[in-house]
Amino acid sequence: MKLAKIALAGSMALGLVPAVPGTAAARPIKSRTLTDNRLYGAGALPVTGCRERPVKKADARSAKVYLNEMLNCLTRSWGAELHRAGLKQSRVKLTYATEVPAKYCGAKWRKDDWDGYYCDASHTILIVLSKDLLEDPGDLYLFNLLATQYGEHVQNVTGIYRAGMHLGYRNKAELAEQLRRYNLQGYCFAGASLRSVWKSFRRDREDWDDLLYFLRGWAGKYGGNRKSVTYWANEGFRSGDPGACNTWAAPSSKVA
Repeated sequence: MKLAKIALAGSMALGLVPAVPGTAAARPIKSRTLTDNRLYGAGALPVTGCRERPVKKADARSAKVYLNEMLNCLTRSWGAELHRAGLKQSRVKLTYATEVPAKYCGAKWRKDDWDGYYCDASHTILIVLSKDLLEDPGDLYLFNLLATQYGEHVQNVTGIYRAGMHLGYRNKAELAEQLRRYNLQGYCFAGASLRSVWKSFRRDREDWDDLLYFLRGWAGKYGGNRKSVTYWANEGFRSGDPGACNTWAAPSSKVA
């Protein structure tokens, strides 16, 4: 498995969160949309039967077939979850490129860093099926890449993205923590997504452990340290419940 490369936090990772002098959010986070979202009370994601189609090395077509099927599974699982929470679902559009674009969703693409990006404005996920990405496609990387982007969509349609965007901050350290809360929640949502389809995948626990090992490569200033990435990804996968992914109510030590 190659080291994961995804866009962290969409527009938020690009430093577009507005600074609001004099209205800095105190810790803990005070927004109920973030800390007490209706999504958290909906229970575990429903178990969803999902067929993993084989992906051939260096074959973009088979990767598209795989990802399109995974998107259908994620849409069924999260659609039912959002309905139970009394929240409106909005379908995700999935597009592909073989080379990185110069710009996407109004932002300059960081060629060396991103394999996928979720555009909050158009509800579209772009996956770049580069030669590097398709070098070793037989593991869970493609699913997790898509599930993480889909997690951003969930954050968008539940109001979490907008509420996070409108949090003020007193300094760069507080902004960095807010971004970590956002990103770590996305990793947790992706873990919950995988749990919802895990039985039908017929994979071993070793496959999750291997994926978790590489997820630690996402650690960083805005992605959380290795301990935090491990904790939140495991919380999602262990429980399958978005309610276990409430990073916004967690102490700072859990989102370091």
